[in-house]
Amino acid sequence: MTPSLPHRATLAAGFALGLTLAAPAWAHSDLHHAEPANGAVLRSSPPVISLMFAAPVRVVTLRLLDESGRERRLIREGERSAAVQELRATVQETLQPGAYRVEWRGASADGHVGGGTLAFRVERAGR
Repeated sequence: MTPSLPHRATLAAGFALGLTLAAPAWAHSDLHHAEPANGAVLRSSPPVISLMFAAPVRVVTLRLLDESGRERRLIREGERSAAVQELRATVQETLQPGAYRVEWRGASADGHVGGGTLAFRVERAGR
């Protein structure tokens, strides 16, 4: 049985309202910008990893991994339990040429949990 026209209009309006109300929650832990940027090719080791979010996020996991999966040491700035809109971490060693990935996971003030990965590459100078 096909819903009547008024019933379809009510369903469509309810769906649109649901999308409108849910959209802010989707964006809460979204990564807005990163340095180095995803896909960046760098001529030297980055001194700092910086993640900027659309809204404050309490980042519970931050890891820097080389291409073999070995974790590289990062020192985060600020209080670990605080929600931040920008997270900065100092890279504690000079990264050798190769592929690296940053993994993060966090929660926004409304409890929305999210995370992501970004990749970059360090190349030998002169390439």
